[in-house]
Amino acid sequence: MKNLLKKLLSNRIGQKLIGLFYKVWCLMCKMMPVKNRVLFFTIRADGRLLDNARAVYDSVNAEKMIFAHKLPHSHAVSLKALFYILTSKVIVTDDYLRYSRYTKFRKEQKVFQIWHACGAFKMFGLDAPSKLTKEQERATHAQYSAVAVTGEECRKFYAGAFGVSKDICLAVGLPRTDRLFTDADLMRIAVYERYPEFKNKKIYLYCPTFRERDGEKYKYDPGIDWNALSAELCDDEIFIIRRHPMMNYRLCNNTFNNIYDLTDESTLELTAASDVVITDYSSVIYDACLLNVPNVFYCPDYREYERGFYLKFPENLPGEMITDSKDLLSAVRRTKEKPPVDQIQKFRNRQLNACDGHSTERVVKIIEDWLK
Repeated sequence: MKNLLKKLLSNRIGQKLIGLFYKVWCLMCKMMPVKNRVLFFTIRADGRLLDNARAVYDSVNAEKMIFAHKLPHSHAVSLKALFYILTSKVIVTDDYLRYSRYTKFRKEQKVFQIWHACGAFKMFGLDAPSKLTKEQERATHAQYSAVAVTGEECRKFYAGAFGVSKDICLAVGLPRTDRLFTDADLMRIAVYERYPEFKNKKIYLYCPTFRERDGEKYKYDPGIDWNALSAELCDDEIFIIRRHPMMNYRLCNNTFNNIYDLTDESTLELTAASDVVITDYSSVIYDACLLNVPNVFYCPDYREYERGFYLKFPENLPGEMITDSKDLLSAVRRTKEKPPVDQIQKFRNRQLNACDGHSTERVVKIIEDWLK
């Protein structure tokens, strides 16, 4: 019986019935009063908020709740999501709020997009390849009341990427960056407490981002000879891999005493403990710059990378770019010995001038004013 029902619902008529049911459900939810509540909606983790949304959640003095479910969502999860979305006065999200494509919120409702990434580096939203149509992409973002950005220069880029007015893109900074101003030493100590073997070592943190082709994610091979790298590392050097959350596969399958995959650890804490951050097209560069940790850009697929950039790449990068893995360790050591201080400062001034340790306060004030 269960398989028969599933088969019936999978055909065109079944899909129409499901769509009709969702419309009725949305109408029913809109008949209920809007609660003076803050809903924190995320698809970036299951059952918990990550650094950015967590900072706001912990500081908001109001009724609040968390809805955290990675995609795909079952029908049961989707119905639950719609109920809370359509009955909450304020919705705070740090990624795509896909349900806004299918229903119109009430006038008294507010949606705050506190995007998970700093700055305007690689293109996203309407500016990047996607499995969504342009209409779907616009509908996803059209109902934002405010968008948090990290600097004045970034406002125009976020407005274009989301298809919204520049007026609602507010240079209030990114809440999770506050810890970089107040807790950098504590984060560094926390890493040493969990990994005492890292003390008195030079730590090189590798944070590659995920790869896509025509909007589809694929397995990325960085082309690093891990055996050769391990052999080349000195006794006082540690190489840490911290994969993007969407990379659900290991980059290094071997076990070494000087190469670690610490993907389950906080990127912020690992960055604070690092001497050099190695990345490619990841926004981790912003965290590193705020901590004055130099970057090396290892981009072997630079010519094939399908996304464009909001800055001149690689001319405006706050660090050296290389494409050959054989040059990786020498570039990292060179950067450790002589970090590009002026490049880092210029980069911060351009894209991070709203990050000053008080971003959470500004975001929370906007939310609490909406609730009054």
